[in-house]
Amino acid sequence: MHAREIAKFLSGFAANQVLTHGVMAATDTEFTLLGIAYTRELNTTAVIVWASLLALLVYYAWIRRSDVSKR
Repeated sequence: MHAREIAKFLSGFAANQVLTHGVMAATDTEFTLLGIAYTRELNTTAVIVWASLLALLVYYAWIRRSDVSKR
């Protein structure tokens, strides 16, 4: 499996995290799971981090041109 295919898969996971934490932050959903308190601040931070990672993965997987001289 190629690195770009793995990046495509991981970008789907990251998109899911952005949407999930975004909805929880927007609706002010708070709960505790395994000792971690999911507050609005944590969800907002998670959206920013996952969205940044998503942007990098999308760039690598779909936008960046591969170097044809390496093939």
